[in-house]
Amino acid sequence: MTVAEQVLIELEENKGRPISGEELAGKLGCSRNAVWKAVKNLESRGYEVEGIRNKGYILKTSADELSAAYIMNKTEKQGLKLEVYKSIDSTNSLLKRYALSGETRDMAVISEEQTAGRGRKGRSFFSPKGSGLYMSFLLHPDLPLAKAASLTTVAAVAEAKAVESVTGMETGIKWVNDIWMRGKKVSGILTEAQTSVESGTLEYCIVGIGINVYEPEEGFPEDIKDVAGAVYEKGNKRENLKNDLAAALINEFMSFYRAMPEKAYLEDYKKRCFCIGRDVTVVTAEHKALERDKDAPDRVHAHVLGVNDDCHLHVRYKDGTEAFLSSGEISIKL
Repeated sequence: MTVAEQVLIELEENKGRPISGEELAGKLGCSRNAVWKAVKNLESRGYEVEGIRNKGYILKTSADELSAAYIMNKTEKQGLKLEVYKSIDSTNSLLKRYALSGETRDMAVISEEQTAGRGRKGRSFFSPKGSGLYMSFLLHPDLPLAKAASLTTVAAVAEAKAVESVTGMETGIKWVNDIWMRGKKVSGILTEAQTSVESGTLEYCIVGIGINVYEPEEGFPEDIKDVAGAVYEKGNKRENLKNDLAAALINEFMSFYRAMPEKAYLEDYKKRCFCIGRDVTVVTAEHKALERDKDAPDRVHAHVLGVNDDCHLHVRYKDGTEAFLSSGEISIKL
């Protein structure tokens, strides 16, 4: 951890009161000149630090940039290795490279930008600089492959709770794993796994989460603008929002992850799943559609009855036939 990161933690923890350069130097085991340089570094990154004569430094305004020190300070009990980047090709791809090189520790990677972000079914994931939060977990769970999908559910619930606790705003979950706010999709989740051929258990699993924190200045691309939204709409900014979201998400996710056998996440998932009780269009489900749209043969209309304990979607078709969907996608008119 750099001196600047250590100074930032001290200033954050003493926000509202000045702390002297001498006190900072003593706590951190460095010179007062090193503290001064650290303060200048923070100012260059957008932090407003006021120097008060004969009293010390006081943090007036925090920048909304990712800080490894800030996040680690709030998540240290989780025991995760953490890496934070300004820009990266893909947080999932980096962790896959780590896993293939023999990394055995559970860890998280966070970035403010992805240049090659990936979504489900080989789609790209819009990950511009400045407006989003992109995080992936590398995990080594003792689970059979059939249970790996539960990690996606855990991630969805953890993210919903983290956003709600940090912002005070409501979220909803669109089956299977999309987080929605104000009628728009604000997040996507991509889970990837590697199994052992011999044992049939997971060697590792990577859970990637992309959140549109702010609406991009240039707006969303044409192909997603009708459905994509952001936690905060254009023009709204908040100090340390990304850091607080990242820390809350790590803590919520790891809490549910460690209690997966108890399925502590299930009730939280069900109460946020806004598809229940609604008519939907099922897209590319894993079973043969019983009634097909003439203009869209891969789609079928259904009514959602509920979600079972494995988070399979319980639907009833127009002919009265019922089914449980374990994969596929749905569309819904809000």
